[in-house]
Amino acid sequence: MSGPIDIVLCLHNAFRRDTLEANEAAFKAARNGGDMTRVLDRLHVTGEILDYHAKGEEEAVFPALDKVAPLVAKAYFLDHRELDIMVAGLEAMRTAPDSLTAARATAVLNAFLRIHLNKEDAHLYPILRERTTESEQASIVGTMARKIPPDRNPTVVRWLFPLLGHDDRAVVTRGWMTLMPPQVFAGLKALIRETVGGDWAELTRRVPELN
Repeated sequence: MSGPIDIVLCLHNAFRRDTLEANEAAFKAARNGGDMTRVLDRLHVTGEILDYHAKGEEEAVFPALDKVAPLVAKAYFLDHRELDIMVAGLEAMRTAPDSLTAARATAVLNAFLRIHLNKEDAHLYPILRERTTESEQASIVGTMARKIPPDRNPTVVRWLFPLLGHDDRAVVTRGWMTLMPPQVFAGLKALIRETVGGDWAELTRRVPELN
């Protein structure tokens, strides 16, 4: 059975796939003289959601970690500041995109974010899982979710679910059902169904409570 922390790890998988695909698209656009605008528009959404995620970690995850493993979170906090610089640089390029510069910046973001997330998955979150209760973990994940403005929930769902495999979709959906008030999840359920389209039957097979 999955726990609250697994929702965060699923989000990490989505970020990895998103920036990998953006990096591949940016490389093709730079090599073939294509339009970089679509890549930068995609990364604009990525940057927005990454900012919500980082703020949630800084408000909930890092303080909880400081209590059970002092000094561990500081390095990850510094990573976040580097990511802020990378995302801001890509955002600035939207006004006058240069394909080669944008492709290089996208490659750096993809590599750095992958390394950062891999370290969190292998180091930070296992410590949190081992040294906090499931109730504490649920509170942490709930705080992280509240960093997303309610009016941006549709954007997050439409970004997230196409990037997830069937197993991760089930983990996120079941986790949200558990952590959210029923009336809040009801709105997200409709968005999830719209987003996954023909995969809805597979999701309900894995999460029968959706029916």
